[in-house]
Amino acid sequence: MAVNSPATKDDRIGRPPYIPGTPEELDAVAAAPENHEVLIENDRVRVIRVTIPPGQLEHMHTHKWPSVFIITSLPKIVYYTEKMEVVPPLGTRREGVPIYIEPEGIHAVENQDTRMFEGIRIELKDR
Repeated sequence: MAVNSPATKDDRIGRPPYIPGTPEELDAVAAAPENHEVLIENDRVRVIRVTIPPGQLEHMHTHKWPSVFIITSLPKIVYYTEKMEVVPPLGTRREGVPIYIEPEGIHAVENQDTRMFEGIRIELKDR
């Protein structure tokens, strides 16, 4: 698959950018540990299992590194900015298809469906 194919682009154009200096306590693993489980971490990558049960709204959090995200179960979700503004999807995201995401500023995701949201996020640390 080509790097610039629609399946690999981020499908949320209005995502808030990560702002350097954002407090570490807003990191996804610290701010929303019930939704972000570290599977492996070293000086180059951090691999996180992301889960959001039906009806749950995550706590506000950030992702300070660029990442590749593979969603394995994609129910109806809503993405909110820090101001609780909805960032609409373009509708290109599909289960099992990796997408590249730039570092994300403060946001939260709500699962508005009856099935679990699940995915693996591979964060690419700066060297």
